[in-house]
Amino acid sequence: MATTIGEGLDVEVRLPPHLQRYGGATTARLSGCSGPVVVALGGISADRFVCTGKDGGPGWWRGLVGAGCPIDPACARIVGLDFAADPTGVRAPSTVEQAEVVAAALDSLGLDAADLLLGASYGGMVGLAFAQHFPARIRRLAILCAPATPHPAATAMRELQRRTVAMGLALGSGAEALSIARGLAMLTYRTPEEFDARFAGGNAEDASLAVSAPGAYLRARGDSYLSVMSPERFLSLSASIDRHAVDPSAIPHPTLVIGARSDRLVPPHQLEALAGALPNCELHLLDSLYGHDSFLKETAMIAPLIAGFLA
Repeated sequence: MATTIGEGLDVEVRLPPHLQRYGGATTARLSGCSGPVVVALGGISADRFVCTGKDGGPGWWRGLVGAGCPIDPACARIVGLDFAADPTGVRAPSTVEQAEVVAAALDSLGLDAADLLLGASYGGMVGLAFAQHFPARIRRLAILCAPATPHPAATAMRELQRRTVAMGLALGSGAEALSIARGLAMLTYRTPEEFDARFAGGNAEDASLAVSAPGAYLRARGDSYLSVMSPERFLSLSASIDRHAVDPSAIPHPTLVIGARSDRLVPPHQLEALAGALPNCELHLLDSLYGHDSFLKETAMIAPLIAGFLA
């Protein structure tokens, strides 16, 4: 079933029978009418509104995908996707299974292959899995802030977040627990240097639960996260990250890998190892204050690299 919303076409994507445990269907969105096919995937909270938002404004990848950007619907057909997840939060799809959902989305849109898969963070992991397991359905690959396998420190932090959310659900406080987990995650997405530049440390009040300036920021970010993520969906997709594993040597496509030297979630040595194992790869490590979130915050630096790779 296809519906038109704003400047994009939404299409229902039926999941393959063996993936029905992650919901019967999800939704893909196609923006643009002609040109090369670009699949654009982001972190676990990203959705199909990559090019144009629900309100008709810019989508979530502002500065990189959208009108006037390097990936422009005037020149390309842009595919966004709502990731599949277990609505009960009990099971987590692997990134290979999520790649199957990408393939099903292309089928539903009547597209044989993607000229470029542009993936960041979790979307980059899915992109690597897609290139390995569906090599004939992709021509080029651009990966931002995503490794071949998760870093053990990142896995440990995500497990603590999931334990927090699971305890909150058991106590009837799933929303508050998810807000706390998102705040913890933000500490891994950003850098101490950014916090030092924005906030003062410490707290002068004697109340043990007094809110500090950085704490208020993390609470606000956590509470706003509730509008795009449920506790159960978070459990499923967070655990999916830790099921990720690919063999980079089996990915022959021309690949661009971009990361930040300040990224603590996907440290630069992981991207150097990924680039070294990919047979046909170009690597760029950026200096950024924003760590893992550089793929969202540093589009002015990233855009020329993407444009050059496409040229």
